[in-house]
Amino acid sequence: MSLSKREFLVGAGAAAATLAVSVVGAKAAARQTWDLIVVGGGNAGLPTAIFAAQRGARVLIVEAAGALGGTLFLSSGQMSAAGTRLQKTRGIDDTAQLHYDDIMRISKGHANPELVRLATSAAAPAFDWLLDNGFKVRDGHPITGTTHEPYSRARYAWGYEGGRSILAVLTAQLEPLLAAGKVSALVGHSALDLVRDARGRVQGVIVQGPDGRKTTQRARKVALTSGGYTANAQLYQKYEGIRTFTRATYPFSQGKGIELGIGAGGFVHGGEYHTPLFGAVLEHEDYPSPIRAMVRHFPPERPPYEILVDRDGKRFLREDIPSHDAHEHAIRKLADESCWVVYDEAIRKAAPSLVRGGFSGPWTDTDTAVAYDKGLPMFYRAGDLDTLAKSAGIDAAGLQRTVAEYNRGRAAGKDFLGREHMPLPIGAGPFYALKLHSWNLLSFAGLAVNAKLEVIRPDGAPIPNLYAAGELLGCAQLMGDSQCGGMSVMPALSFGRLLGRELIDFTA
Repeated sequence: MSLSKREFLVGAGAAAATLAVSVVGAKAAARQTWDLIVVGGGNAGLPTAIFAAQRGARVLIVEAAGALGGTLFLSSGQMSAAGTRLQKTRGIDDTAQLHYDDIMRISKGHANPELVRLATSAAAPAFDWLLDNGFKVRDGHPITGTTHEPYSRARYAWGYEGGRSILAVLTAQLEPLLAAGKVSALVGHSALDLVRDARGRVQGVIVQGPDGRKTTQRARKVALTSGGYTANAQLYQKYEGIRTFTRATYPFSQGKGIELGIGAGGFVHGGEYHTPLFGAVLEHEDYPSPIRAMVRHFPPERPPYEILVDRDGKRFLREDIPSHDAHEHAIRKLADESCWVVYDEAIRKAAPSLVRGGFSGPWTDTDTAVAYDKGLPMFYRAGDLDTLAKSAGIDAAGLQRTVAEYNRGRAAGKDFLGREHMPLPIGAGPFYALKLHSWNLLSFAGLAVNAKLEVIRPDGAPIPNLYAAGELLGCAQLMGDSQCGGMSVMPALSFGRLLGRELIDFTA
């Protein structure tokens, strides 16, 4: 589902109706100095505020959206943690070291060892804290993974209601702090800039309200926790070196916190590890586009009957390779990160459903048939391969050669890419081509920090009084150029907990 800011606010407002947010007036807030200002009230910001307030700090949350919660309203809430009580009760022997080893293996050594070490050591205490405060895990969890590279141990767990299960715990912890005035919030307010003294020490935030008025909020410490930039096409292009093709993320993921950190002397890294997701069917090619549907094209969930080709009509991947990462790394090398699924009528009738629902809601085989009948964008059908190729934007000669080559390999039982699941040839029309694009949910580039989560300058020196956590750090830091299950939501939560509980030094 692609949400506008207005659509999100309507939904978030309804979801947050139980949270009695103590919203202070901007003018009133400006008359006091806070111990801590948290820029962004989501998965990292809320635990930062909660634990800091529980230590006695006076905290102000500045949130651009009209409700606290951030991406937790939309997130599936995937978490990974090793050595948890849940694992122990189920006889799973696991440690933070094994978790660390798995992350470095899956990331091919590209993740930041220092931050991965911090994240894996902090994960179990944060997860157990959730359990202590009412968090309920889905039946059958933890597991080793779902679609991406699996862990060596079952440490991957979701809540019954995804991210909202996490938000429910955070809300219950936040409410008494709001009621007591230990935490206040300016919702619907944007952080425009950081206040710094002559020596570059951060001393507050310039805030703009929904009426356009600006106030200066003074603070001893500032934590940037406002998420990534996936909803900002310009920043996505700037930091990851490629345009964003889809519009499917949290509308307030605009990268403002990253820009604030840069303005204070910080720097961004990690964009070179850009790794998109695979298999989105877009509504149009006027990028970024909403996602119409998704495909089921990942073994062992659904072994492929079809072939995948690029715009030259060439196969670029062994279609039955049992790895999401392999698909994702392959599509990022293609022009416009797009490809086509090609098949014929016999495959259409015999194969399990190819297209499934996704962001736009449920999807049936009837919906697929109607899409081809209407000639919706991305859905192409023709009586012969040449016509199909020309209508879909594929090189016709290349597609003819590829189909013939695939059929010969299948007949001989020896596919040149090593594919093993080849139940049917691509032989008789009508022929079908479904265009797929990459899609994205995560920002891979982010602010550089040290092991204390202090934002640092290019020379490694910390910027005084400035901290950061969450997706704003960039997912490449904790996943390299791979999708490591649970290593976005869990580090955001645990790093926020660490910041509020111990890392922010209110005595300095």
